[in-house]
Amino acid sequence: MRYKKIVLVCTDNTCLSIMAESVMRSIDMSGREIISRGLVVLFPEPLNLKAVAVLKGNQMDPAKDNSEQLTADDLRGESVLVLTMTEKDSIAVKERFGDIACVYPLGVFVRKPGDIVEPYGGTLAEYGACYEYIDLLTKMAVEIISQEGE
Repeated sequence: MRYKKIVLVCTDNTCLSIMAESVMRSIDMSGREIISRGLVVLFPEPLNLKAVAVLKGNQMDPAKDNSEQLTADDLRGESVLVLTMTEKDSIAVKERFGDIACVYPLGVFVRKPGDIVEPYGGTLAEYGACYEYIDLLTKMAVEIISQEGE
């Protein structure tokens, strides 16, 4: 198993990384640890209500109720994969925590470059569309991770 821990990261850990974590946790990942974190979490904030509604509409529950800050402890270990929602977030992780080898924007990791943009303030339908895209990319990532582990 190449990656034993997968850390999904977005700016505030209230929407995008929460959705990706929920999708990844819904798939059998053979004992891998899956967590989500944010880069700018000054205090634990409640999750985005529209993101939670979309997850519940897809028969998923978030793994937590509040956002959490990304820390150096989250990145410890040789087999940690960090998947961010944007290129900017990947750069920020590397700048803040040193040159970590396995940090990729989710889209780049699955060979579909481009940032995942949070539909902040958008309609429930826009959050649903965002979820569908995250669902697709996350499932592609799981396939890649599973193949690398064999």
